[in-house]
Amino acid sequence: MSNLAAARDLIECLRGLGVTDFCVCGGSRNAPLIAVVTGNVYTFVDERSAAFFALGRIKRDERPVAVITTSGTAAAELLPAAVEAYYSGAPLVLLTADRPSRFRGTGAPQSIEQIGLFGVYAATDLDRWDRRRPLHLNVEFDEPLIDE
Repeated sequence: MSNLAAARDLIECLRGLGVTDFCVCGGSRNAPLIAVVTGNVYTFVDERSAAFFALGRIKRDERPVAVITTSGTAAAELLPAAVEAYYSGAPLVLLTADRPSRFRGTGAPQSIEQIGLFGVYAATDLDRWDRRRPLHLNVEFDEPLIDE
């Protein structure tokens, strides 16, 4: 499956779960997600700001909101909002792009250990997500990133 097809499928799945708002932080690794996301899209330079804006939308609209980031420390910037969402029961969706798994543990740029990054503060299984706490979906994209 191409990166763009995988990104489309994931965005559509999230829409099926009630996500209509997407807070997007620019980057290269998340280019497939940025290329296919439509609707209420809000762009941010700072990941922390995006995540806390998303929390505000969740509280106002009472529905899940997704934050899309690139790989590496950009994903780590979402932790404070994930903790806040966890303790307030907010359905914050953290969608982080990642390099392929073969880069883990190699010291490659922008390849921190993103799997399980949020620990107890975010579910990681889309099918078992209860929508009463954050959800972290880590998506691996290989190059070329825009592959259709």
